[in-house]
Amino acid sequence: MRPAAGTRRALCVILLGAGLAGCSALSTDPADSSGEIDLRAAPTPGLRISYQVRTTATVSGAGVRGLIDSEKAASTFQRYSLEVSEINAEWFDVRITGDGLPGVVVASFASDWSARRFGVETEGVFASSDLASFPILGEGFQLSRDLSGHWRIGEARPWMRTFSLPPMLKVEMKGTATLRRLTRRSGRRAAEFELGASGEGEYAASRLRMSLIGRCWIDLATGFTLETKTSAPGQFTQAGGPVNMEILEERESRGL
Repeated sequence: MRPAAGTRRALCVILLGAGLAGCSALSTDPADSSGEIDLRAAPTPGLRISYQVRTTATVSGAGVRGLIDSEKAASTFQRYSLEVSEINAEWFDVRITGDGLPGVVVASFASDWSARRFGVETEGVFASSDLASFPILGEGFQLSRDLSGHWRIGEARPWMRTFSLPPMLKVEMKGTATLRRLTRRSGRRAAEFELGASGEGEYAASRLRMSLIGRCWIDLATGFTLETKTSAPGQFTQAGGPVNMEILEERESRGL
C-alpha cells in the first residue's frame, strides 16, 4: 500500500472543495501627501468585475516518499464574476456567478463590508447562508471588512485568518495587515497591503503548523480587488514522516 494515498485525496479536497475569494477596500487619492486614508467600499451602479484564480498545492518530504514527482502537485483554475445589482445610501447588493458555485451567490454589504445578507439563489429561490459556508469567498469578504476604516501608510494592525477547507483542513492564524503604500496596479490607482499570519490546526487528523504571507492590491476608485498573491506553507506528519505542504494562490481581475 502506498502511504501517501491520503495526501493525494487531501490535495483533491483542498483544490476541488474550495470556494472563491476576493478582498477589497477603498482609498482616497494616492497623491494625498498626508499619508492617511479612509477605506470604504464605494461601487458604481452596474459595476461588473471578472476574476480568474489559480491555486496550486504541492507536497514534499519523507511522508510522501511513495509518490512520484507528478503526484506531488495539483492545481485548479477558477473563474467568477461579481456584479453590483443595486446601491443605496447605506448598502449595496452583489450577485456572484462562477465555477463551482451551487447557484448565484447573492449578498448585501454596508460600506465597511459587513454583510447584511448572504446566501444562494437557485431557480429563483433564495437560501440564507453565511460567509463560512464558502471558505475562500467568505474569507475574502471578511478581509475586506478587516481592512476598512482609517489608515496611515505604514500602519500595521492585528489580523486573524481562519484557513478552513472542510473536512480535512482547519487552521486558526494570527498576524498583521499592513498598508505598505499607494501605488498603481493594472493601470489603476491602488492601495497595496501586506498580509502575514501563522498558527496551528488540523490536517487529516494530524497536527498542522501553517503560515501565510501575501499582497493585496485594491482599486481606489471602486473599492474592489485588482490582484492578490498569497503563499501558505505548512508542515504535518504522515506515515511516520514529515510532510511539507504549500498552497499558492494568484488572483487577477478583468473589467475595471
